[in-house]
Amino acid sequence: MSVYDVKIKRLALLLLPTALRKPLVAAFMQSAVQGCSVLHGEFMRWRDDKDYRLWHNGQVCHLRAVLNDTFDQTERRITVDDEDSGGLRGARLFTRDMDRHILLPVRGGGKAFIINRRGYGGVSGFDFWVSVPYALMGKIDETRLAAVVSTYKLASKRWTINYN
Repeated sequence: MSVYDVKIKRLALLLLPTALRKPLVAAFMQSAVQGCSVLHGEFMRWRDDKDYRLWHNGQVCHLRAVLNDTFDQTERRITVDDEDSGGLRGARLFTRDMDRHILLPVRGGGKAFIINRRGYGGVSGFDFWVSVPYALMGKIDETRLAAVVSTYKLASKRWTINYN
């Protein structure tokens, strides 16, 4: 039980004098406090949203949880990787046609790649990557994803979206 758990309609009936607690007056009072009930519901939704935002911060585990809660509730396949986590195995390469970075697998992966010497620098320039599965590629809005990540990340961190 919280301080904010208030049943407005019941409170309106309890504040009526005993002599006026008739069905017609009770119905009038319940309709009179309907606006307060709506405002209380909006306040509770706003409070729950702010509690959620306060409990989640820029840590990798919290950012992954927020992204999966927002975009992939059932399978929870979105991951957040950085260079130190060891989750990324391979080299990052920027492709102009896709206008994004792709992950090249390490040697022995069974695929051959020809890499231009000038195009491969070895330094990605990003602090972390949001890895989204190909199955969600057209289903999620990238601008909304960027807004969610920018809300929770630290201001100095650079990031990109990686589809795998």
